[in-house]
Amino acid sequence: MHIGLIGYGRMGQAVERVATARGHHIVGVIRRETPIAMREAVAQQADALIDFSRADAVPDNVALALATKKPLIIGTTGWDAHRLAIERQVRAADGSVLHALNFSIAVQAFLKHAVNLATQLLQLEGWDVAIEEIHHRGKADAPSGTARALAMRLHHALDASHEPVYPVPTERRLDENQFAIGVLRVGSEFGTHRLLLDGPFDWIEITHRAKSRDGFAYGAVRAAEWLVGRTGFFTFQEVLNDILTHREEQR
Repeated sequence: MHIGLIGYGRMGQAVERVATARGHHIVGVIRRETPIAMREAVAQQADALIDFSRADAVPDNVALALATKKPLIIGTTGWDAHRLAIERQVRAADGSVLHALNFSIAVQAFLKHAVNLATQLLQLEGWDVAIEEIHHRGKADAPSGTARALAMRLHHALDASHEPVYPVPTERRLDENQFAIGVLRVGSEFGTHRLLLDGPFDWIEITHRAKSRDGFAYGAVRAAEWLVGRTGFFTFQEVLNDILTHREEQR
């Protein structure tokens, strides 16, 4: 498969490593300063585009993918406010876009099982919950997309009875129906997420810690392999079943 990269920071470079190792070819890189004509040329050569650039660039990158009729993987976070408008745009144009707040396969398993456990225990008397995430000091958005995904899944699983709060109030205590999201930014941390459960007699902590960016890159490349030949507006959750059951082979 021929892949065009949008953005060439640390995640873009990780995607290049993983894609090359899986036998794919990087046909070009689109950066902030890349002229429009060159952007279109890269897209035309690609079978799929993978975007790990900036949140404010996502609408333009979607427009490029639709104009050139290329599948687009969006790994950039922080563009939630535009999601519904972009989904309508993609479906109206019969385009092909797949997005995720986190492309790590292990993170998706972590989210599923963490929410299931928390949902069970929070129905019992005396249990409380919180979320903590830690990332490198250069990360632009907070809380992380994964922390937001965990918070919202938990919120919906509990029928909206518990409301996530960030930042934590400084002049009052949390309401009984609120739970906190804690954020730390330090050094070069790839990403750590914790679900914290405190009960009358027990403390449970479920942690996912990324060892490198390659796990996120691997998921994005697998998503690109899955997306080619499909049209629609997808989430990574729709890819996972094929990956985990080994039904989707490398193209």
